[in-house]
This record gives sequence, structure tokens and C-alpha cells, in this order.
Amino acid sequence: MQKFKEAPYLELENYKAPKGGNFIFIPMQDNKRIRLAYWKKDNSDQEAVGTVLLQQGHNEFIEKYYECIQDLLDRHFNVVCFDWRGQGMSDRMIESSKKQYIEDFTIHTRDLSYIVKDIINKEFSGPLIGIGHSMGGHLLLLSQKYNQDNFKAIILSAPMLGFKYEKILFFLSNFVNIFSKKDKYFLFSKPNMGKETPFEKNDLTSDFNRYKRTQKLVRKKPSIRLWGITNAWVNATKNSLTKIREKNWYNLIKTPICIVNPLCDRVVNPKKTEEMAKNLRNCKIYNIENCEHEILMEQDSLRSEFWKIFDDFIKI
Repeated sequence: MQKFKEAPYLELENYKAPKGGNFIFIPMQDNKRIRLAYWKKDNSDQEAVGTVLLQQGHNEFIEKYYECIQDLLDRHFNVVCFDWRGQGMSDRMIESSKKQYIEDFTIHTRDLSYIVKDIINKEFSGPLIGIGHSMGGHLLLLSQKYNQDNFKAIILSAPMLGFKYEKILFFLSNFVNIFSKKDKYFLFSKPNMGKETPFEKNDLTSDFNRYKRTQKLVRKKPSIRLWGITNAWVNATKNSLTKIREKNWYNLIKTPICIVNPLCDRVVNPKKTEEMAKNLRNCKIYNIENCEHEILMEQDSLRSEFWKIFDDFIKI
């Protein structure tokens, strides 16, 4: 691996980064820094079977996925993951570190392409498999619009492919964009202003301990979590969903795609996910009952369902 500046990372007393991890800052072409972590099986008794790029959702960060990274290491994969620009410990797009801001999701896909071509393909062996959760799943799928040679297979966890009330949301976005600045909090987003959401009111997971674990990480470094979304981010989401639904490209995707779709999801719309899956040329979808949005942060029995699906799918 070429020399990059070391990046900080968080640990808890009973929740450590998997052994062998490296945390670095990688400058993008516009000099914005992306925080990336990797685990490379250089000195192992068993050679790596491939490399997994594990990508987070909106307002997440690498540390949240230590448990999942260990699950992949136990399966003898190299693992790479990074904080999308504008969140985690990657550089922000605007002066405020608390707002989720991006003007175009293709900025994210350019970062993704750069990291795959200039880091992963040069430094890691074996086939590349992508796992993307929520917004990360959306971006992995969108990346196929521009390059279908990156991944041997892609697994999407509760991908952000639509929202229940998106017509109203996007109508309001068009209205707000006329009268409000792009970097203002979206009028109806209800920024948390740094306050924690009690477990009983969360819409992410039914697992108490994993939910509290994430809160403890945020308490160690509050700036790692954003307070809310901006007008620009909502508009970029609307435009990207429009792109991702253009049939003239998504029904030509050859990369094998697996979608794990939690039916109790209250963040994204499982029905929209099913609609997209029907139109993808080479896609399998697995519906998971009694599961909230964050499958990989769910109860053990639900996480086990995800990993069984993963193990069966990558044999293809």
C-alpha cells in the first residue's frame, strides 16, 4: 500500500477494531480527504478468497461495522471500507460539519471509482464483491451506470431505492429550493441537534445492545454524527433516484446483484425495492420478515439470515 496519512479511529472497552486494521486518509482529485480502513490478509495461513468493499449508509461511519468486518475476515476476505465524503471522519463539503450536504451523488460514485481503480485493484487480490447498506447500496447500484467491470457481485442491504412518501417529499424539495439556500436544513427533516434518539423511538433496529453501542461511539466523538440533511442532499437524492430508475440502463446491468429487503423497514420503502428488483436483469431478492432497516445491526437471528444469504450468493 502506498504511503498515506494515518487517520484516527474509535474503540470502546468491549468493542475493538478487528486486528490488522489500517486507517488512512486518501485525498480525492479535488483534495477532499476520504477516511478509509482496510484489512489485508498478507501474513495469514490461508490466502484471501477475495476482497469485499463494505459501504455504509447515510450518516454512518466505519466503526459501526467492526462486527461485520470481523464476520468477513472470518470468511477469509480482505476488507475495505470508507466514510463517504461529508460524513464520518471524511472531509465535509461545506463549512458546517453537522449537515449532510452533497449536490450530486455522482460525486460519491467518482470517489468510489477512484478508490476501486487506484487503491483496491492495485493493492488487493481476488474478485471484488461489494456490500452496500441503504445509501451505500444506492451508490453501489448507481456506480454500475458508469462502470460494470468493478465488481464480481453486489449485495445490497435495505438499499435506498425509494421512500414511502417520496412524491410529497420531492414536491416539497422543489418548492423549498426556490425559497431557501442549498445548505440550509431541509424544512421537514427535523434535525436532531446532537440529541440522542431513545431506543424505544428508533426506526433502525430492534437490537438494544447494538443500538446502544452505536450511541456510545458517537458520545466518544460527537462530530462523527451529522445532525440532519440539507436541501441540497434531498435534491441530490431525488435526482439520483430518477437516474437509477431509467430503464435504458438498469435492465442492462450484467453484474449479479443480491438484495436483502427487510419488510419492517421504516426508513426506505421495501415495496419500491421489490419493484426495482423485478426490473434488474440479474438480480435475486430476499425478503426478511420482522426486520428493521439496519439488517447488519439487528438481532443475531436476523443477522444470521443475512450471512446465510451472502454465503449462498457468492458461490454463484
